Amino acid sequence: MRVLILGCGAQGSVMAHYLARSEAIDHVVCADVSLQRAEAAKRAAGSRKARAAALDASKPKALAAALGSVDLVVNAAHPRFNVPLTRAALRAGVHYQDLAADYRGIRAQVALSKAFAKKGLVGLLQCGGSPGVTNVLAREGVEALDTVHAIRLRLVSKLEARKPVALWSAEVALEDMEEPPAVFRDGRAQRVPPFSEEEVFDFPEPFGPRPVLQHMHEEPITFGMFLGKGLRHVDLKMGGHHVYQMKEAMSLGLLGREPVRVGKVSVVPRDLLIALSPPAMTPAEVPRLLARGDVIDATGCHVVEVEGTRAGSRRVLRYTALGPSLREVQAWIPGSTNMSFKVGMSAAIMVEMLARGQVAPSGVYPPECLEAEPRELFLERLRANHFPLEVRETT
Repeated sequence: MRVLILGCGAQGSVMAHYLARSEAIDHVVCADVSLQRAEAAKRAAGSRKARAAALDASKPKALAAALGSVDLVVNAAHPRFNVPLTRAALRAGVHYQDLAADYRGIRAQVALSKAFAKKGLVGLLQCGGSPGVTNVLAREGVEALDTVHAIRLRLVSKLEARKPVALWSAEVALEDMEEPPAVFRDGRAQRVPPFSEEEVFDFPEPFGPRPVLQHMHEEPITFGMFLGKGLRHVDLKMGGHHVYQMKEAMSLGLLGREPVRVGKVSVVPRDLLIALSPPAMTPAEVPRLLARGDVIDATGCHVVEVEGTRAGSRRVLRYTALGPSLREVQAWIPGSTNMSFKVGMSAAIMVEMLARGQVAPSGVYPPECLEAEPRELFLERLRANHFPLEVRETT
């Protein structure tokens, strides 16, 4: 299979590295609006299968020409390109995949499912860590129960550093933080205030009990669309230093979009915050920051709890995906971070499965819609690539 990765940041670079070593992949096009970033991803891939290309996803003619020579396009750039890229993939007759959602475009993508299926194409949506791994784990829990009442997703991360650093784009992170979180409650999707409904959740070590807050994510939207068995509630709460930093920034008005007069000039607080925030660490910077001790380590944990009944008795299935850490991933893909490794690896495994004809059915859908055999293969490949997954059942 010939793959075009659009967006050669942290996640795209991880994907290129993995796919360039897969026997199922013939070649990988590392494409980005910045040729410099595309060339860096090609070098990081370290394979003759990879090549670099400058490509602006907002230019339809250039995009159509690029899709004419591949079998699958992955949007590892901004989610705002999801809908136009899905449509472009359909016109070109190629498979499509993305890593995260443009929340307002999910239904527009899913509406193309019948057209994709008619051409025997697959459009896999939201194939990162969360969403992505979490979706597959949730479906596993749903299939193990007779009825399902609630699915609760709890995420936490920890970054130890001696200077301000970022694992994620400030602009993308702020968009998620300021968006009113979606909650599937009483059988319908609704929004709640950002940073609301705080609770303390007991994560496994090295985290332990940590406060978490409502956070905007895709899972409460799509689980309500695709998972049944009486499901009435889905929410996602997140904890960690960055969440509480953004909560305080919002309380101070630093996420505001309206200009504020400061002396003789007007300043948009949100624009200023983005401009002053450190950019996401590049693959080239990560080893240097670790060697200097500016970054010590980072890790994260995803927990998916599926509550329901089996044989008339209440059951709670708790799936845990812990780590790996930033230092650990350097041994596998130098320059990656714990977050880019998790997201990029999950997405790359999905691409490889598609290339091997192991993804069914055809159509456009998120990972919770994968059939049993593809789900099993996906989780098996995750474990083989340094993702420890645990499940525990309680009554």
